[in-house]
Amino acid sequence: MSQELQIQRMEQSDLVQIQRLYEELLAGGISMEVLERQFAAVSNREDYRLFVAKCGGLVWGTVIGIVCQALDAPFLVIENVVVDAACRNQGIGRKMFAALDEFAKEKGCEYAILVSSGFREGAHRFYEAMGYTEDVRGFRKYYLEE
Repeated sequence: MSQELQIQRMEQSDLVQIQRLYEELLAGGISMEVLERQFAAVSNREDYRLFVAKCGGLVWGTVIGIVCQALDAPFLVIENVVVDAACRNQGIGRKMFAALDEFAKEKGCEYAILVSSGFREGAHRFYEAMGYTEDVRGFRKYYLEE
């Protein structure tokens, strides 16, 4: 990357490139119709941050942070972390997580959580390097498959 990497809020014009990235994240990818609908639903919400890592107009990574309000304290949920496979280990994920940290602190979050599929061992090493610990056990239930 000859130009400087920028972490910025996702724009609708980024969705075509995000669709390509989600092919690396989600089995079967995601349709543009779903991306556009979900982007419209959450992009302007103050409790959401949809970040992209861009360089030279190209999207190399994306991440979503969602502030949840619990009775004891707000916390951040991190979802849909993906960096283009050709660009990993270049600090893109690190910069995206720094942006999430700033957002979480701005919103008064006490902690951040994320869930990762068990087979994504490289991602797990990255999360540990970012200061996340595997001190809780995560569970997931899919409603659309019932």
